[in-house]
Amino acid sequence: MSTTIGTWGCGLALLSAALLAGCSRSDSTAATPPRDSGGSQEQEAHPLLGGPRGGNAWANFCKDQADEALLPRDPRELLVPGVNQGKAVAFNAYWRDCGNAVARPKTCGELRQQAELGRFVAHGQGEVGTPLSFAGGQQRPSGVPAEDYNRLWEVWGLPGRPDNFDDLVAQRHGSPLAPFPNPYPLPGEDPNQSNGGSGQLPLAYTQIREADGSWTGEIGTKVCVACHNGQIDSAKGGADLGTQLAGAGSIGDFAVSGYDLGQASSGFSLNKAINLITISTNRGSGAIDFFQLAFVLFSRGDPQLLLNPKILFSQAIGNIKSPPWWNLAYRSQKFHGAILPTDSSRIDLAAYYDVAASLTGRDDEALAWNDAHSGPFQVWAETQAPPRYPGEIDTKLAEAGAILFHVKDLWGKGLDNPAPRPAEGNGSCASCHGAYSPRYIHDPSFLETPELAGLAAYTVPMSVVRTDPVYADAMQSLRNLDGDFPAATNKQNFLYCGSGAYGDTANKTPILLAPPLWGTWAAAPYLHNGSVPNIWGVLDPDSERPDIWRRVSTPARDDQKGLVVMGYDTNFERAYDTAKLGWKYEALRCGDAGTSPGLVCTPGDEEKPSTAQFAISLLYEQIGLLWNLPRPEGLRMNQQDIENRKIFNTHLYSQGNQGHDFTRVLSDPERRALIEYLKTL
Repeated sequence: MSTTIGTWGCGLALLSAALLAGCSRSDSTAATPPRDSGGSQEQEAHPLLGGPRGGNAWANFCKDQADEALLPRDPRELLVPGVNQGKAVAFNAYWRDCGNAVARPKTCGELRQQAELGRFVAHGQGEVGTPLSFAGGQQRPSGVPAEDYNRLWEVWGLPGRPDNFDDLVAQRHGSPLAPFPNPYPLPGEDPNQSNGGSGQLPLAYTQIREADGSWTGEIGTKVCVACHNGQIDSAKGGADLGTQLAGAGSIGDFAVSGYDLGQASSGFSLNKAINLITISTNRGSGAIDFFQLAFVLFSRGDPQLLLNPKILFSQAIGNIKSPPWWNLAYRSQKFHGAILPTDSSRIDLAAYYDVAASLTGRDDEALAWNDAHSGPFQVWAETQAPPRYPGEIDTKLAEAGAILFHVKDLWGKGLDNPAPRPAEGNGSCASCHGAYSPRYIHDPSFLETPELAGLAAYTVPMSVVRTDPVYADAMQSLRNLDGDFPAATNKQNFLYCGSGAYGDTANKTPILLAPPLWGTWAAAPYLHNGSVPNIWGVLDPDSERPDIWRRVSTPARDDQKGLVVMGYDTNFERAYDTAKLGWKYEALRCGDAGTSPGLVCTPGDEEKPSTAQFAISLLYEQIGLLWNLPRPEGLRMNQQDIENRKIFNTHLYSQGNQGHDFTRVLSDPERRALIEYLKTL
């Protein structure tokens, strides 16, 4: 046993006393953290706070290197069976090189070149050839005419076009206005005489251009952006704040945006048809990992996929919160459930795949486009770093939190933890989520090499994590009784690199992948389905886990109150809870407006799902694609319907807020210290 681990009995006792002493004063008074009692000089040389903050090792290396500089190895290549065995931090989800059509970069110049192409794919707004939703490979996709877009205010029921029309679109659809020019023509404008027009589009949209650079006056959607961008505003400013590219997109409502554009435009279009599919039941989350539906949409017209009973009668995925792209470089596998290898890049651009070509069996062009762009897109996403916390940080308390995060055994003697102990690691937060503090990064009892810093590659059985089981169970429902996948799915273009760890679990054991925690302060709400509004609620299952809640909305302008739909408030000073680490919210009761008593929940002192909801959930468990059928509220939305989509109701299918209850053993002073430490990541 190393000196660090062996001496922490005394250290933790001192820490507890120090934290309790701090608690007896005001919350702003720092509790003095203990020294590493008996620690070596080498350990003292490494601080508890600091180090790189996301952005992959290649991007950090190349900041001041010439184009010809050779890249170091990707640290994830070290994630192989047996890595870090017996150490404090556990890894069991391994890296796989998928041999993509565009080889991973080998020099800083290649990194920059691929990242630039990836940026164009993600945020090529207003640029010639920028990819659009479900239109990859098409030379000239069609979009919504600007004349129709300019009439959205009529869909909203307003008496005239408001002077803050662009801001209201961004608020209602939950997509920030682009922080760079993203023009469209206002009524009466010729886009080719006004450099695209005087209007400014949200990030989820872009004006389409011809190959010769001329503007078309048609607006297309970039649906990936709707799920993976956010907004954090602050009166203090800051280079990292404002629009969050590659972030944790918890503000978008693509169901509302699709409805609005469908109502404003005339005629039939593929996008209009796809918008009828139910992907989300509330703002900020949805069936993002809708693999069952994807098997059908990208079937190449193959009846074995279209009509495969294993796909049709598998369980619905339900509600998911998008993980931030800025953590992609620290993951060996993708999605909340280790569904695919991270290097399996095709899936990243599934939302840009040409569905029409796929369904008609003519998807060679769409696949070729995907192969040429998905690898570079992934390289760009991996170079993104999370925003820095804009508030004040109590350094002493954060240092105490760093110690707790890395060495506090949640299953230690006398704690009587209610959850089963994970099979590996030291029982700390770091054992599943990775090591971040320089002191522990350089401690060989934690990591066998500092290159593994910040990596999170550990899958946890649902019997341990105990969060809402729908997502993990649904992924296992795709496997046959013998554990194999239906033979027809092997023809799926997006499974070219095989499945992730979820497909290798014994006895079809459902699992979740512990995520990296870089920038987690900016990724609220929490758990894989976004059911817990703040980190305090994650750390204390007995509080801050409301059954029904609604995040605070941006205040409407005085002359527009009650007339317009505003999005979630993203102002840090006004709407962020710095003590609990998450966006402020309003707790609701079953029976309050928008909560659908009788259909969803049963009012009373002990609220519970209604009988009708139990029956609906059973159907979704038996016939998963039923979840994606159009719903009445999605076919005709009024303002109250849209406001109701801001309500998170944990009684709904897949939206439970249980689990992660092994943190119940923490004390409140320990939770305060951990929260302060997470602000530094």
